[in-house]
Amino acid sequence: MMDQLEGRTPGQVNSGSSEPGKQDLPEAGAEQELRWIELGSEEALGAGAQGPRAPQAWGGLLQAVWSGHPGLTMQLLRQGASVEERDSAGRTPLHLAVLRGHVPLVRLLLQRGAPVEATDCAGRTPLHEAPWHGHSQVAELLLRRGAPTAARSGAGLLPLHCAAALGCTLLAGLLLRAPGPGPEAADAHGWTAAHWAAAGGQLPVLELLAARGGAGLDGALLVAAAAGRAAVLRLLLDCGARVDARDGAGATALSVAADLGRQQDMEVLLDHGADPRLRDKHGRAALHRAAARGHLPAVQLLASRGAEVDAQDSLALTPLHHAARGGHVEVARHLLDSGAQVNATGWLHRTPLHLAVERGHGPTAELLLSRGASPAVGTPWGEVTQDLVSEGDLAQARPTLGREQNDC
Repeated sequence: MMDQLEGRTPGQVNSGSSEPGKQDLPEAGAEQELRWIELGSEEALGAGAQGPRAPQAWGGLLQAVWSGHPGLTMQLLRQGASVEERDSAGRTPLHLAVLRGHVPLVRLLLQRGAPVEATDCAGRTPLHEAPWHGHSQVAELLLRRGAPTAARSGAGLLPLHCAAALGCTLLAGLLLRAPGPGPEAADAHGWTAAHWAAAGGQLPVLELLAARGGAGLDGALLVAAAAGRAAVLRLLLDCGARVDARDGAGATALSVAADLGRQQDMEVLLDHGADPRLRDKHGRAALHRAAARGHLPAVQLLASRGAEVDAQDSLALTPLHHAARGGHVEVARHLLDSGAQVNATGWLHRTPLHLAVERGHGPTAELLLSRGASPAVGTPWGEVTQDLVSEGDLAQARPTLGREQNDC
């Protein structure tokens, strides 16, 4: 639940800003980090859980509110129960009433003086809890009582961020109209409401945010690419997001999608004019990333759309080097068929054949040799490919290597 929303660390998913000092979008694993979308309000409050967070361990008022019993709640309040009672997570009865969507209980607790600004142990106010069931009516009650829209949780999340993440369009509109932070406000890790809506695939919220100025759309495009949200990519591009916007490491959304092998997303970006030749701060283009991961359809798509098959990264490595190092024989085959130089020399004069042999990728080494790779190309220390073949390694490649060495 909200803990999943706030459990993201700064390095896990980037804000997508090109401003100096922002965190970098990781090269892999972004899709796993975005799976916080598997939400369930029952989980975090311990339905069936053990320990002090479970409802059966709460005081009487908390249990009555959680169960939605106005009569019992009123009786307990008259008997002296405190509206400021807390569970072990620091939640008040008002937090629970809002979370459960019990409108009569929210109204009752507010009438009895329940503090709308109360924060739990994670820094969340009752207004933060309203989006879990899309309770715009509950939010209106809280706002009329002065609930702070600018309240930030421990991870810097505003109620607006929560509404955007969970697709609560009416609630997001209500929060945008209320005095307080606008759509440009970011959480502690640089994510705006647009980033959160993009991560969750919340198209109506994104349309609303775009109509309010489009703050964070470029970064949201990178998040959508990492999350595999083709429909979100289309919407963001139609709303003015820059197709070649870069993250802090200089990667574009196309590079992010290529790294993950998401062909459909890549097609959307390319159809909107994404440039496959752009490089990140390490000199890697989208084709380098797709080749390194072994994503053959992505490599085929990029090669057909004008990607440079012999582009060199900051270590002078080509996509073929990356494919050879990973043992991605079919990717290497396609790159060679597309004109890649089989004897391209990279860092320390390493060729794709050097890297395939060093990593023990026999089939890839055989392919390279059959396409003219020279085992005689030496490193600065005079090493040739034959020297790298140790006893028992590359049993299939050794006869070919020996023949070609003798021919040189």
